[in-house]
Amino acid sequence: MRLLDVLGGPDYEVSYPNGDRVAYVTGVYEARVAGCSPVVSDGELSELGWFGTGDLPGLGLSRFARALLSATGRL
Repeated sequence: MRLLDVLGGPDYEVSYPNGDRVAYVTGVYEARVAGCSPVVSDGELSELGWFGTGDLPGLGLSRFARALLSATGRL
């Protein structure tokens, strides 16, 4: 639908268990699901789920996910 924000900085840096470190710049878009259900099929994701805003605080989210949700007013 439209671009809402572009996010980056220290909260978007991630260190992986294998020692790799990355810094993401994330474009946040308003979108709508268009008549299909998303599925895990690209080898990058291990699971997919839908969560209500009230469910988010109890999920044990990463710093990256918390910063993203906070910046978009979802947390």
